[in-house]
Amino acid sequence: MGSREELINKLLGDYYSDDSVLGVIQVGSTAKGYDDEASDVDFEVIVTEEKYALIEKSFQKFIHTDTYDLVFTTMDRLESLINSEIDEDHWKYKNSIIKLDRTGKLKDILGKITRYDKDSRAARLKRYYLGYWNHTLDSFSCLKHKNEWGVRIYSSLALQDLIRLLFNLNYQWSPRLLWASKEFHLLEKKPADLDLQIRGILENPDSDKLSKLWSDTAALLREEGFGWVDHPEEIM
Repeated sequence: MGSREELINKLLGDYYSDDSVLGVIQVGSTAKGYDDEASDVDFEVIVTEEKYALIEKSFQKFIHTDTYDLVFTTMDRLESLINSEIDEDHWKYKNSIIKLDRTGKLKDILGKITRYDKDSRAARLKRYYLGYWNHTLDSFSCLKHKNEWGVRIYSSLALQDLIRLLFNLNYQWSPRLLWASKEFHLLEKKPADLDLQIRGILENPDSDKLSKLWSDTAALLREEGFGWVDHPEEIM
């Protein structure tokens, strides 16, 4: 097996000679600098609508191998992500690398996708806080009934919403959860010892740990003037 760079050059060489390929974007861990020896290479391949229709019929929109993953899309589908309500749809293209662009439009489109939408921030904060609050309450209920399996599941779900909440609080798209800890340093507003608090809950969730993290988070939201933090029922 050749080097990763040789693999990338081989894949790109195939696409450079294919007129139905309009662009290639390198995404994932290798683009963000989060890769290790076991990481594969992730590419999004933008093709013409005609080519995409053929790919769709052959069930080849996604190709996964041990060394690379390919996702095929079109310019219209890519551009539609500008208005996506899913954080990861935006974060995915942060630090992405354009390897081929026959249209001359990819840089502009990716810039619009990755630009944080301040207008939707308040709604996102409410949505993620409500999820965090509900899952934390479910965790307390499981603790009360000594349901260890349930408390681990619900506390993990609560942390998922908490992470998304905190990144949006800092005007940033929330990353994929497996890489969130690598970006905690980007957060100016966050509970003290966030890494340690999350690790403690994941390892052994209990009411004291859950309560402290919620209290720290609620204080940050109050500082921003979000009165609904103490009345989550108002945003249900």
